[in-house]
Amino acid sequence: MKHIKDKIKVDLIPIVNDDFLGIERDWVALQELSNCHYYLTWNWIGSWIKQCEAPIYLLKASLNDQVVGLAFIFEKKRRVFGIYPVTQWWLNRTGDDKYDQVWIEYNDLLIKKNVENEVRARMLSYLAKNNVWDEFILGMTSKKVEDDFNSLSKYKRVVIEDYGYQVNLNKIEDSYLKEVVSRNTRQKINQTCKLLTQQGSLDFSVLTSTKEKLDSLKLIKRYHVKRWGDTSTPSGFLNITFSNCIEEQLKSENTEIARLTLNSRAIAYLVNYIYRGRIYFYLSALTDEFNGKIKLGLYMHSLTIEFYKAKNMSVYDFLAGESRYKKSLSNASYSHNLVCFYNRNPLLNIEKLFRK
Repeated sequence: MKHIKDKIKVDLIPIVNDDFLGIERDWVALQELSNCHYYLTWNWIGSWIKQCEAPIYLLKASLNDQVVGLAFIFEKKRRVFGIYPVTQWWLNRTGDDKYDQVWIEYNDLLIKKNVENEVRARMLSYLAKNNVWDEFILGMTSKKVEDDFNSLSKYKRVVIEDYGYQVNLNKIEDSYLKEVVSRNTRQKINQTCKLLTQQGSLDFSVLTSTKEKLDSLKLIKRYHVKRWGDTSTPSGFLNITFSNCIEEQLKSENTEIARLTLNSRAIAYLVNYIYRGRIYFYLSALTDEFNGKIKLGLYMHSLTIEFYKAKNMSVYDFLAGESRYKKSLSNASYSHNLVCFYNRNPLLNIEKLFRK
């Protein structure tokens, strides 16, 4: 529908904190009219954007005075070979680990669904014709969205190539453990249940009230920091931006916490986002007091998957990352990449040769 595309107006608007109230109103209204994943809802992206201090721009598409497309653009300078500056534009990311440790997945433009093709084409055309950026970074995102963005430039490199894993709950006719996981994994899960039960009373529950979730946060932080604090990818709870975002998200009905207690003492948590029939697993926090025969993570995921299957949810998504446990618990996978589109630039071409 060429005539619709021609009527779509696209603007790039610098924003400050005072603008967020109006942006939130437009964003929430548009997300309800879109096919977006949870990461493009205001509950997720709004809690994050308010933490960011980098220069922020709002990419906004309008049709007949109605907002039909939105995204945040961050501008960053980087130096090729540490000397020559190039301008980067990041979609819904800053390029700064301080903020981006609040990791976005299924990244994309937020677009009204009944005019999605026209709005996407118009917004990408606007970005492609804008000659300010040397590099445009998109991700993490699906192969389909990546292919849509190919119109930005014929020059592209993959920065992170990854896969995501999920359980298609609609394909399970009866038992998740029997139909999806291998015999070996099933044995580990059953053994964990048996060994824990020998130590006392087990209770699995899913926390939905704001008070219960916030009350659990202190122990979640402690378990998570103890597990990841001294690793090469340290716990996000050591990052104030990450901590603030999680705390804000727990106030939303779209965030739920699966909890396992042993003799009334919490030993494991899973923090999940719930949106439109999908469960997005975000992080785990597990005690380290048990020996290697007790596979607490496997057991927790199996309980949580069965819980949401009984609630007629459609997908349990482990998100990106090729961890062994994700593969062993899933029945579907998908590509999920971070890509950099770049304009023709002698410096970037030379850098490309050095990368090879």
